[in-house]
Order: sequence, then C-alpha cells, then structure tokens
Amino acid sequence: MMLIILGLVGYFYRMVVGEMKEKEEQDFRIITEKTATQLDILFYDMDRAALQIAANPDIVRVFQSLPAKPDENYFTSHPITTGEVKKLLESYNFKNDGHSRICLYNRYDDWVCTSNRAITESGVRQFFSGEAFEDVQEYFQEADRFVFYREPGTDVLASGEAQRTDYLAVVREIKDYYSNSSRCGFVEVQESTEKLDEILADFGPGIQAEILNQEGQSIYRAAGDMDLDGKDIYRMEVPLENAPYTVKLYKNPIEFNNAMNQFYLVLAATVGIVMLAAIMLEQILVKHLSKPLVNLNHSLKSITMDNLHVAIADEDSTDIVLRLEDSFNSMLKKLNDSMQKQITAKTNEVKSHFFALQSQMNPHFLHNMLAIISIESQMDGNEKVPDICRRLGEILRYNTQMGDGFSTIEKECAIAEDYMLLMKVRYEELFEFQIQAEEDAGYICIPKLIVQPLCENCFQHGLKNVNPVWKISIHAWTEEDKWYITVKDNGSGFTEEFLEKFRRQKEELDRSDVKYILENIGIGGLCLPNIYTRMKIIYGESFVFQLYNREKGAVVLLGGEINDKSTYCGR
Repeated sequence: MMLIILGLVGYFYRMVVGEMKEKEEQDFRIITEKTATQLDILFYDMDRAALQIAANPDIVRVFQSLPAKPDENYFTSHPITTGEVKKLLESYNFKNDGHSRICLYNRYDDWVCTSNRAITESGVRQFFSGEAFEDVQEYFQEADRFVFYREPGTDVLASGEAQRTDYLAVVREIKDYYSNSSRCGFVEVQESTEKLDEILADFGPGIQAEILNQEGQSIYRAAGDMDLDGKDIYRMEVPLENAPYTVKLYKNPIEFNNAMNQFYLVLAATVGIVMLAAIMLEQILVKHLSKPLVNLNHSLKSITMDNLHVAIADEDSTDIVLRLEDSFNSMLKKLNDSMQKQITAKTNEVKSHFFALQSQMNPHFLHNMLAIISIESQMDGNEKVPDICRRLGEILRYNTQMGDGFSTIEKECAIAEDYMLLMKVRYEELFEFQIQAEEDAGYICIPKLIVQPLCENCFQHGLKNVNPVWKISIHAWTEEDKWYITVKDNGSGFTEEFLEKFRRQKEELDRSDVKYILENIGIGGLCLPNIYTRMKIIYGESFVFQLYNREKGAVVLLGGEINDKSTYCGR
C-alpha cells in the first residue's frame, strides 16, 4: 500500500512539474511573440512613413527639380521651398505619432530634415562623407531593392553634442513609383534606440532580449548582466515580418527551479503527514469497523415494505457510521418515494373511471325517452323541441361516456355551447354567450367535463343575483407548452367568504396525498373543488386554477401542461 502511494505521488509530481514547465515555455513564447509584434509595428510604422513621403508627388517634384551642384545644399539658400517641404514632413510625422527624425537628401549633398533631436553642421558633413551615406548609395545601386534598414548605431548627425543616443533607420528612394523611374533622392526615417529599450527592457528580472540580423549577429542587446551563454538558459527566437531581423529572448531558470524546489518540499511534507494519518486511521478503523457492519447486516435483513429504515448507529458510533446510516436511510427514502410515484401513476390510469361512477342511472333509458319526445314533437309540428332533445342527448351522452377521462378543448367547448343554447331557449334575449377557441388549441387533450360545469356554476351562483342581460364568455388558447381556458360572466362575482372557503379547501387538498383524495372525494357533481381535485391528480403541481373578480362579474382561469396525449386525443 505504501509503495502504491509513493508511486502515485511520484507520478503526480512528474505530471505537475511537466505541466508547469510546459506552461513556463508557453508563457515565454507568448512574451517573445508579443515582443516581436511590437518591433514589427515599430518597423512597419517607420517604413510606411518613408514610403508615403518617398512617393509623395510634391516631394518627388521638388527633388527632380534640384540642380546637380555637389557640396551646396539647395535647401539652405531656398527657405520657401524648405518651409514647404518641412511642412509636409511634419504632417507625416504628426500622423505617425512622431518619429525622431525624417531626413530627405540626395547624392549632391542637398539636405532637409525635421527632427526632435539635435543636428549639427559637422554631423551633416560627417554623414555625407562617411559610411552611413555610402551604405545607402551602394544598397540602392542594385536592382529590385526597395527598402534599406540601418542597424542601430551611433548618431552621426549629432556629432559634437554632449548627449547623443544611438539610432536605427529605414530608408526609401524618392522616385516615381508608378513608373519606377526618376530616382532622385532618399527618405530616411530615424528612431532613437530608446524606443527599442521601451520594448525590450520591460520583462522583469530573469529575462533579457537582443535583436539579431540575417547572419545571426547581435545588432542590439537590452541592458542586463545575464550570462547569455549559460547552458541552463532558456532561449526563444521569433523572426520579424516587417524587417530582416530576429528577436531573441533569454530567461534564467533559477526562479522556476526555486518554485519547483518549494513545491517538492511542500509535497513531501504533505505526503508524510497524510501517510502518518492514514496509518493511524487504519488502526482506528480496524478496531471499530466490524461492529457497525454486523449491525448493518442485521438491520438490512429486517427491512420490509412497512419498515424501510435501518438503525446501525449506537452511542459509540463514529461520524462515518452515522453518515453511512444516513446514506442508507436516504436511499431507502428515495426507493419509497419511487414506489409511491409508481402507485400514483397507476392510480392516475384509473382516475377517470372512478369519476364515471357519478351517474348511476341507465343512460339508454334517458336517450330512448328523449327520442320519443323528439318524434312526438315533430309530429305535432314543434321545431324547437327536437333541437332541445338533440342537444340534451348530446350532453347526456358526453357525461355518461367517460372513456379515459380526457377530451379535447374543441369537444369541451362544443358541449358547453349545447348547454348554453339550451339555456338560451329558456331565457331567450335575456342571455347572451360567446365562445372563442384558437385554432391550434382545438385538439389539445384536457380533463373531461371542466368547462360545462363552470358555465352551469355561473347560472347557479353568479347570475342569479343580477338583472339581465346575462353574459358568459369562454376563451381557450395555448401559450408555449401550456393550455389555458377562461370562463367569465357579468354576475355578482365571488364573495370574500366564498374565496376564503375555497382557499381553505385547496390547502386541505394540497396537504393530502393521492390515496387520501381518492378515498374521500364524493361521487357525483362537478363543482369547483371536484374540478380542482381532478386537475391536481392529473397534473400534480404544474397546473393553473384561479378564481378572481373583475370589474363586472367573476373569472375562472384553468390551465395545464400540454402532455403527450395531445398528439392523438380526440383524433
């Protein structure tokens, strides 16, 4: 067991160290790539400014018109032209957030420059007579060369100044870029190496950077005292996209190694403590585990349908035993709840047949009598009585044939219409009604006999205390995955006493289980408590049953989930 634990700890240590090394290398690569991106942006901005100035038609025109007079700066003796050119240069410099210098010159020593750093006359002379100018001319003498990158070096133009910094530059030819002709000068965009320091020096301790040229030689190195040739140093290179350089970062692994050593010490101490605790706990468990297991065995053997409970804990039991007892009792409770749900499901299958017992008289006798009345009325020439008998027969047939206890909204509304047409015969113009069922709600399956009894309830309670004209309206619709039906009248509404009584009845029904409801509900009569009870049995807690008053009359709102029966009910 100890060997297994040590093996797992060793595997865990190697896995963590490997992931941390991988994360360290990934972070180091991200830093390197970010640095390369920043340098790319710097060189791209310099080259873009150089190209825009070199291709500017006004600049090209000025330099094409310059006379070929060596050793004489045209711009010194023509201040108006110089001012116009400098104005153009300053506009480009403003667009690009300001470069250290932008210089225009040609092979005849004509020179104009805009700069935020010092320039001396001796520095300009030294530039034209030195290698800096020769390198530019030699580079562009060969064909198919477009941009010259000057490596960081001494600022020749500030020769003689007490304080001067190194600089780097990007050079483009001034020419007609549409025809690739009329090469008449050069644009040199210069930046102080302070810009490089801003990019390469902000890495924190343990990281140092340098820039390499295409031959792999270091052309610029950030300040630092790291031994870059050390064998344990991490190195990462990323070539630039917008310049012929490569950025290379070095990282000293000492900080990572220190972190790994601390992790190793913490892990070793933790493993030692855990192993010691495991040994002590093993001894305790061996002494106390056998007794609870025996009690568990006896308790499990005594479980019956009437006794779904185990008792294995005693006064000396540990927390583990108590939790084990709670777990078993929780499992048995869930098992009991599952069995109750199965009983409820089976009960729901026969609920409708139970309510079919509300009518005990033989329906055939009533239908035969209605048929005889209808025939006799027709023989006497009475047209109303046959229609009344037909509608009454439909209602009786619908009420006595309960089936599975479900019907459609369309059929429920049709029976309610038959009932209210019969009441219309009785009250004539003193009664009006309206039924509105949305098209997509017609075949939705709902409990049978919940709409017509509500209309009957309106006549028995709501309308009897008000003067005609009496009005009843029915509206059925669907919303998302539920159906809704409202029955409204213009009667006296529900009294506060009735609403309070019905609220207490609902609370009593909500506290009762299905078995109690089925045993205590009365047979016959489909009053509000009866409808509420049936909907609770069918839908559980996910149904709507609301009674409230509006400005004129009462409203009953019913609703429930659209179940799978809606796909075939009544079709």
